Amino acid sequence: MRKINKTATIIATTLLTLVSLSGCDPTARSHEFNIDITLDTRGATIELWTGFGNVINTELEPMLEDFTALTGINVEYEPKGGYDGLQQAINLSATSTTYPHIANGYPDHFAGYIASDIILRLDGFIENDHLIPETRDALEEGEEEFVELPKLDITDFYPAYFKENQELEYDREGNPYTLGLPFNKSTEVAVINRTAFDLFIHLDPTIKVPETWDEVEAVSTKIRGLMESKGYYGKVVGNDYLAYTSTKDMPTGVKQLISFTEVSAESFRVLSVDSQANQFITGVRQWGGTYTEMDKVTRKGYIKFNSDETRNYLTRMRELFDGNHIGIPQTWEETNYCSGPFKEGKSLMNIGSSGGVVNGVPQANAFQIEAQPVPYQSADSKYVISQGTNLALFDRGTDVEKVAAWKLLKYLAQIVNGEFTARTGYYPTGPGAFESEYYQDYYNSTVKSANDKIKISAAKVNSDVYDDETLGWKKFVDPGFVGSSYIRQEVDFIISELFFGTPRKSVQEIIDYYYDLLGDYVA
Repeated sequence: MRKINKTATIIATTLLTLVSLSGCDPTARSHEFNIDITLDTRGATIELWTGFGNVINTELEPMLEDFTALTGINVEYEPKGGYDGLQQAINLSATSTTYPHIANGYPDHFAGYIASDIILRLDGFIENDHLIPETRDALEEGEEEFVELPKLDITDFYPAYFKENQELEYDREGNPYTLGLPFNKSTEVAVINRTAFDLFIHLDPTIKVPETWDEVEAVSTKIRGLMESKGYYGKVVGNDYLAYTSTKDMPTGVKQLISFTEVSAESFRVLSVDSQANQFITGVRQWGGTYTEMDKVTRKGYIKFNSDETRNYLTRMRELFDGNHIGIPQTWEETNYCSGPFKEGKSLMNIGSSGGVVNGVPQANAFQIEAQPVPYQSADSKYVISQGTNLALFDRGTDVEKVAAWKLLKYLAQIVNGEFTARTGYYPTGPGAFESEYYQDYYNSTVKSANDKIKISAAKVNSDVYDDETLGWKKFVDPGFVGSSYIRQEVDFIISELFFGTPRKSVQEIIDYYYDLLGDYVA
């Protein structure tokens, strides 16, 4: 078995320390909304922190400048270059009150901020936003009347995105507080090698892009059989569907269709998976099990995956792996992702974050790709994990600064979210952002860039499949609590243990090991 992740343990310990410092009673946090939301915020200065890197910052920073021009609110922006760094920076600033006015983060991050009592509940802002006057007098003679930002429409968020912000803290009667608003959202999709699938469907019309895990096995068996019988391993396939050692051996008029020169029977898998944590968490849910639970009163969280459902799921995944149908990065001696093997043709279908689909674009457009939904266990278990962050306000500064930060929050979460998501490839937070002119121009554009094509293909899986209620898909996020990010970091290794552990353990032995490792979270 692997060694304990010391960094993750330190982070979890830090969070637990913050809990003890802030007190144990979850209802002790102040819940009264005493802020005058009608205050004039022109001239205020607020701090925004995010976990974004350079690519997203290039798109975000001009939008912050637009915000200042519209509102007169100055934004001091500090990206932390990663969500772990952002979370750590905020946690470390909790005792010195040097945290920002506003930041983005995941629900499990927010749980730590609740415990240290630095995050603001948003219910009062939401309920009173309509009181902000539509216009104000000009500050100087000769200036035009000042126009405030549009009102927040709390009904204009996709329910799944909004709900995850109400599963973190509850009052004594079990009613949820709202701790954030959706911002940059993504999910998981399967990027497929469309050229290869079209080839195999031509050779055997019973082959299809698999929709279920059982179909993954059936389709893989047929494709592996064709790879062998047609002699495709290590060869180039021409548009006559024959195998050649190289393009130089092709007859006149025959052109390369696809190359399998880097592929052997030992290295070939029909499906690969990037995130083993997402795979485990989603799989437990698809098989009908429970990953974690949170007590609404104490806000303590517990692991719940020692169950028949989890055992059935892990047993099935081991069967698929042993049959050479599926792989993870370790299959190809990769560290984090399967995009490299996918581009080499060693995998024909790679499950990963929609935010990273461009990593599947092959060099020189060697083959065509597209996005498809992830496989599911059965028609009534079409679960796909919801990813991406939300925006939160922190208990810092004057009331004017808090109201100013609220205006930035609703600006990014809703007012210009269509533009932000079109620029970055994330998904809109609600129908209004999706239907905005800016996002629709992007969504319906005819583009030549392979990167843009796959991003839009993934966006259409999200909107046309996952968000179509008639198709039965359910986006989910497990409740965040102090320690849930640590639990996620540890269960990231379960699939690897299942496939590559030496000596090989039984499914139950693996579960028992992680229950022992995560003993602080066992009820």
